[in-house]
Amino acid sequence: MKIDLLNTLNKVIFIVQQIRFNIKAQLMSIKKVICIIYFYSSFLVGLSYIDAASLISGENLALSIRNSIPSENISIDASMEVTLKNRKRIKTALTIETKLLGKDEFLTIYKTKLVKNCTIWKIRRKKGNPNEYHVEQAKKDPENKQNLYLALADSAFTLADFGLEFLHWPNQKTIRKQRRKSRLCNVLESKPTKAINVEYSRVLSWVDEKSGAILAADFFDLNGEILKRFSVKGLTKKNGQWQVDEIEMRHLKDGTKSRLKLNY
Repeated sequence: MKIDLLNTLNKVIFIVQQIRFNIKAQLMSIKKVICIIYFYSSFLVGLSYIDAASLISGENLALSIRNSIPSENISIDASMEVTLKNRKRIKTALTIETKLLGKDEFLTIYKTKLVKNCTIWKIRRKKGNPNEYHVEQAKKDPENKQNLYLALADSAFTLADFGLEFLHWPNQKTIRKQRRKSRLCNVLESKPTKAINVEYSRVLSWVDEKSGAILAADFFDLNGEILKRFSVKGLTKKNGQWQVDEIEMRHLKDGTKSRLKLNY
């Protein structure tokens, strides 16, 4: 009887020790979890603070690009090469002129060198004002005179693209910093309001920190899918100024690729 009672007592003591051990282990685990949560929370708060402090305001970034004014009148020979889905290529010779109209205003003219069916696209920019667009065609079409999304030389580029119309939208936000073409860029997200009649739901652009040039951009359609993808294919520095030599626009829906080559 005494032996049975002693065995039972030993079992009870063993069970109590196991319970105490398990509780202690669980408490240690809880402490570890709390420490881990605290560490990661502090780390994430620190990251958020650093990112918020280092990112330039989206409104200011868009404004700085919009307010860029050339220092002199420029005339450049260029060529637009469109590669169709069947790999057929269509080339169109162009001249691009930039004319200063005042201290804060200039006009850019894109003109085809075709003898027949010559087309002229004009974009007038002025600080603090919306862009003005105008199209002159041999075959006059009143609907195309101020059509922002009219294709230039049958390419994936539109007047609105060349006018950087998305930088005039009311919602501008710098969402992160990211390297593109081995260069550090501010990634700018531009969104229109529902009241604006546009073909894009948003535009993401990679703005080079040093040159201020847009090195790449993704254009999203009204369903939120990528419609077109822009990229700079040639960027050189001449006389202390950065200049773009070649740009490309890929239309992901129709499979075409458009390249504009500039001959300085």
